[in-house]
Amino acid sequence: MKRVRLPTTYDRLPLAAGALTLWIALSPWLWGFADSHSAVANHVAVVFGFGPLALLIANLRPAAFVTLLGGVWLAVSPWLLGYATDNVAWLNELVTGLLLILLCASAGGMRVARLRPSLTKRRSSTARIPKRVGSQS
Repeated sequence: MKRVRLPTTYDRLPLAAGALTLWIALSPWLWGFADSHSAVANHVAVVFGFGPLALLIANLRPAAFVTLLGGVWLAVSPWLLGYATDNVAWLNELVTGLLLILLCASAGGMRVARLRPSLTKRRSSTARIPKRVGSQS
């Protein structure tokens, strides 16, 4: 029996965006701040408003910039909507919003600092010894 070969994809941004959207959707219940109606309404609005756009950030640059604004909203929303007294809620919103901002900035073509070292060759730390005048080498 033949196996079906799936096309290789080198762009993992939609996968990361989908996972982050799923985290945003489930986090009020996973972290226990689902009793705050404004937090749950905020999460539902962000997931339905920016979730479909987050899946398109690899292909559409404007979708990346609009979703970046959603990440900014998510990061500051606990203080604007009044549920920042719950430490777990505002910490979750801040970290998730910053991750969404970094992901969308990377997809939008902005330069984002890499967390891993580059794979290019680095120059050695030893200094080159200059040749002496009149040497035959």
